[in-house]
Amino acid sequence: MSGQLKRAPSIIVACCLTMSLLAGDNTLIANAAQANQGLQGGWAVNDSGQIQFTHSLSSEYAFMRQAGAGWVRINFRLGACFSDWTTPTTTCQNTAYAPTATAIYDRIVSTALNDHLAVLGLLSNESWQGSQTDWTASNAESTGGNGSNSYITWFASSAAGYLATHFAGKITQWEVWNEPNAWTSNPSPGVFTGSSFIYPSNFAWLLSQSYAAIKNASASNVVISGGLFGTDPSGSPATVLVNGTPRQVIKHASVNSATASTAGTASTCTSTVPSGASYLCSTYQMGISQANWKAGAYPLDGVGQHLYINISTTTSSANVNSYLQDVRTAYVSYEGSSTAKKTQVTEVGWSTASVSNHVQAQNLQTAFQTFRATTYLARAFWFDVQDIPEASLYYGLVTSTGTQKPALMAYQKYATY
Repeated sequence: MSGQLKRAPSIIVACCLTMSLLAGDNTLIANAAQANQGLQGGWAVNDSGQIQFTHSLSSEYAFMRQAGAGWVRINFRLGACFSDWTTPTTTCQNTAYAPTATAIYDRIVSTALNDHLAVLGLLSNESWQGSQTDWTASNAESTGGNGSNSYITWFASSAAGYLATHFAGKITQWEVWNEPNAWTSNPSPGVFTGSSFIYPSNFAWLLSQSYAAIKNASASNVVISGGLFGTDPSGSPATVLVNGTPRQVIKHASVNSATASTAGTASTCTSTVPSGASYLCSTYQMGISQANWKAGAYPLDGVGQHLYINISTTTSSANVNSYLQDVRTAYVSYEGSSTAKKTQVTEVGWSTASVSNHVQAQNLQTAFQTFRATTYLARAFWFDVQDIPEASLYYGLVTSTGTQKPALMAYQKYATY
């Protein structure tokens, strides 16, 4: 419905947005002009192989257009239906129109592009079937290996390389892994489990092999290292699936020195906040010592970063900047001060389960005003466009029923640049 409305001149939109924010107006507003910032939505494909379901990504594109996003971040997840990207499903009954995972994502990507949304493709732990035991096998930090393993090899060739080749010309930016430094349990020094954690030695190999595969598909492709999880010192609540059932956990971002020093490659980087910077330094060190990384040719074109900070209160530009600068300092220490590589904030958000609607909108404004003033930041993606109560996610610009929050108008005003 909103896609049929005419766009108002920017001055009028800004004026009306300001009044709406102050008055708490919940009336429908016109689409903002689509710009250079992004949004993320729900699952693109559910575990029954469907793309049209409650809170699916396909059902949320209209909200993204209304907000004025120019980019969408799509997680290329196989889900429960598919064993890989090319084998037809034998377990799901709702995919007769598109029996393979690739065919389904063809539809999803085409819809995004038709809606004038450029796609950042996320290659997560859900992009190739395997467990945390598989992707952390032979890590240098706790097993004495060098970080390379068969999961990484298959991921790089049959997920990263395959998808980059298949979507060549349609998707030019790929993010490798999601929150590699996020963990939920630290049973002993140097040992981390839970969430999407992968040891720096494994991540170094994953980047190296995936970078080569994605660049082989097209030399102009841009490879972003997986979004580093940055949060408060006490961690951040999150929802994870355990045997298909949502469960609430606390995710952490800090990694103690044993992660790097176990293999004798402790980094000289400094870090002042739990931004993921120390993990990134360990990845560079492991890449150099274990995965044949060479100075001047490190296998990443940019650095992904996630911000879940001041999760229950008002944030400040100074605090947002401290996390941005912490990660920036880490990769500049290896890439050099003249590097052209930039940060992409591939997730940032505040949940209205933890803050009021007003504070959520205020924090969005603060974050995007800070991003706009940060010269080394290429783009930012708000997480996410709509509340998803079944996953205990209340980060949306609109509620689960589509009612706009003040954050939608704030996004229109402060993120459409």
